[in-house]
Amino acid sequence: MSNVNATAQPKSNQKLVKKPGLWVEFLGSMNLAITLLVMLAIASVIGTVLQQDQVVQDYILKFGPFWYEVYLSLNLYEVYLAGWFMLVLLFLLVSTSVCVTRNTPVFVKEMKQYSEKLSLTALKHQPNNTTYTAAYSIAEQQSFAEAMLKAEGYKTRINQRSDGSVTVAGLKGHWNRVGYFFSHVSIIIIVIGALMDSNAYLRFNEIFGDLEAETRSVPLDEVKTNAWLTPVNFSYRGNVNIREGRSADVLFLPHRQGYLVQQLPFRIEVEAFRVDYYDNGMPKSYESDIVLYSQDHEEPIRETIAVNYPLYYKNFAIYQASYGDGGSLVNFNIHALNAPIPSKTVLESAINRQEYINTPEGRFRIEFDDFQLYNIVPRDEEEAAITGRKMKNNGPTVLYRVRNEQGIAMEYEHYMIPNEQEGRWFYMTGVRSDVRDDFRYLFVPADDKRSMERFFNMLALINNPNNAAVIWREAFPKPLEMDERDYSMHIQLMQQLTQLYRRGGFDGISRFIEENVPFDDQEAVASFYFGQLANALQSLYIHLLEQEGVTMNANQDISDAHQVWFEDALTAVGALHRFGPPVFLQLTDFTLIQSSGLQITKSPGKNVVYIGSFLLIIGIFFMFYVRQRRFWVHIRPHEGHTEVTLASKDNRKLPETDAEFEAMVNKFKA
Repeated sequence: MSNVNATAQPKSNQKLVKKPGLWVEFLGSMNLAITLLVMLAIASVIGTVLQQDQVVQDYILKFGPFWYEVYLSLNLYEVYLAGWFMLVLLFLLVSTSVCVTRNTPVFVKEMKQYSEKLSLTALKHQPNNTTYTAAYSIAEQQSFAEAMLKAEGYKTRINQRSDGSVTVAGLKGHWNRVGYFFSHVSIIIIVIGALMDSNAYLRFNEIFGDLEAETRSVPLDEVKTNAWLTPVNFSYRGNVNIREGRSADVLFLPHRQGYLVQQLPFRIEVEAFRVDYYDNGMPKSYESDIVLYSQDHEEPIRETIAVNYPLYYKNFAIYQASYGDGGSLVNFNIHALNAPIPSKTVLESAINRQEYINTPEGRFRIEFDDFQLYNIVPRDEEEAAITGRKMKNNGPTVLYRVRNEQGIAMEYEHYMIPNEQEGRWFYMTGVRSDVRDDFRYLFVPADDKRSMERFFNMLALINNPNNAAVIWREAFPKPLEMDERDYSMHIQLMQQLTQLYRRGGFDGISRFIEENVPFDDQEAVASFYFGQLANALQSLYIHLLEQEGVTMNANQDISDAHQVWFEDALTAVGALHRFGPPVFLQLTDFTLIQSSGLQITKSPGKNVVYIGSFLLIIGIFFMFYVRQRRFWVHIRPHEGHTEVTLASKDNRKLPETDAEFEAMVNKFKA
């Protein structure tokens, strides 16, 4: 019976000291922790190299449709908010927590353990040890050893043995183990802070709710209800543009391929916005005078924020992020490009507004997108050498789109004032049909009054073949030897050539010749046609100059400056067929209204991360600069003398360890 009990007891003890389960071993393993940290490092590199939360079109242009979809499937465009990234953080949190839970008792035990009961054999196997014979008694040697170790900063503990020997154990730097504890706990705290500032709330509502991003560009009151977020959301970062004198209590968060509307627990008003410019027109700084209204404060909070100088309120930070147009008032002259007489109408509108115009070619919608007061561009080398400045200001520009009834739009960039190009002055208007393309510019030459009046008068003459025929009959009287039929055909030819040129430029005439003239005769016909066209257009130009009162000699020779203007005008007229809709918008006046771009972040985990980072610094300091050192003095009677064995152990083997031990030995032997 007693034998049965004797064999049963060890089995019970084995169950009590059973090893941790497989999952606990896995979660607390160093290999898992290193793997997770490497994954976080890779994700951080991706988040740094690959710009986050950019416009979809920018990614498609940069990577192409295929790789855009690949990266999108991996959530690389918002890597810090990706589900897999948060999963890695959660695993790291659990892994580190398991590690701390398992090893903290060991660390605490090591901090309190002096190892004073080590045997003499164990002491002689320490990295540094020596034995010598002392002339003092055991009691005297014990007192000396204890005093010596305390003088060197060691805490001591004494172990009296039954054989009369004594071990004085010293421990110094036991706080080194606190470094390991702090460094591991700091990772837990930092991860908790990161999860607090993640989009876990959005993920939860996407999975268990009906949260869906808004993809339309619509007024705020038309945003679908399931794209709104309440103030309960505990972490977010978004932007809002507020024009001067207006306020807002919402924020727009980029999400997926659209945006969400975040309701704020306060209202922000932009009282004033200021931009300070350098002499060349480049923005130097910009700031906003804002007022924050909150139910938690009877008096509003007034503050001036600027770049790198935000307003902090509770867990919120309000940054001056950008600026833009806030709905500037813009006035235009709309010129009809196909009108047979100079025709213009006045249009008064504003940025971010849409207007409709009716033309003989159909109904068009004009969408005013942006206004820029300054447009700084580099000068060419010759111009920079003359002026001494590398940059120049091309003046105000307006960006707008003209959309036809089929929804097809052309985008325009129109400069308000003329700009000098190679000594001549032009009104520039860029045009493109695709946002991925660069603007192609129409250069309308400015006349002697730096206006476009002469150009549109010239264009009206070209558009009016009947009026042009009268002018040609005056400029080219019928020769006596030519009958009326041939003369009329000659006038009709100039009309036809002029209209071909107006509809397709010089290339249009070349195509007409290629399609209608035998190949062998094309060169001769082209020379004749272009000569007739030049005479026809120049006669119209001379007629126009006479109407302006420009004085010419008896041969009606024009000046070199007028000739250059004429050639530039022909280039512009020949390019109008690629300009798009048959209207030209000329900006004549504006009233600048600016908006302040604010970025607002709510990050309650920020202070938590700061605490974790502080603990991490402390932990690293203790681990690297606090050495745990042990020193033993074993004293025993031996053959009528006192034998002293000295041993030491350092948790980090350093070059000075041996020298320090030798110094201690010399002090003991002295």
